Amino acid sequence: MQPLIRVMASLSKQEQNKQLVHQFFEALDRYDTEMVDQLVSSTNYSFHFSGMPPMDWNTNKEQFLAPFNKAFPDLRRNIVDMVAEGDKVAVSINVTGTYKGEFQGIPATGKHVSFTAMDILTIIDGKITEEWATADMMGLMQQIGAIPVRSTSSSSNNSNSSDTV
Repeated sequence: MQPLIRVMASLSKQEQNKQLVHQFFEALDRYDTEMVDQLVSSTNYSFHFSGMPPMDWNTNKEQFLAPFNKAFPDLRRNIVDMVAEGDKVAVSINVTGTYKGEFQGIPATGKHVSFTAMDILTIIDGKITEEWATADMMGLMQQIGAIPVRSTSSSSNNSNSSDTV
């Protein structure tokens, strides 16, 4: 096997960025914070997760990750699609895991969960410097029983309605 540096040198900048993002998500799945620290900028990394204010990742990563890791100890981020252009990488992810610990005050059920997430990462000088992430938290909360699943009964689409558009 060729050393990583030699392989990386032969790849385009966009391919190198995609490889870095693959390594980042693999490190998160292994709870390898040392590798994560090597892949993100230690001085200039901002993390934006939908519904939350921007976060200083280097100071607060454990605070953000711990609830997920405890509730879903086998959490895996499976990359479905990835596109790179310039210094940006956009990734679509299917997140899976087994609900084995309390999450957001909801007791564990042992159920398998699966939800989608989308991330856009900025990579400068071989380090992740910014991440914008969004995830189907509504779907996750429905799967763990925190939010009822909305019924799709035919009564909501009553064809006898006198309302017209």
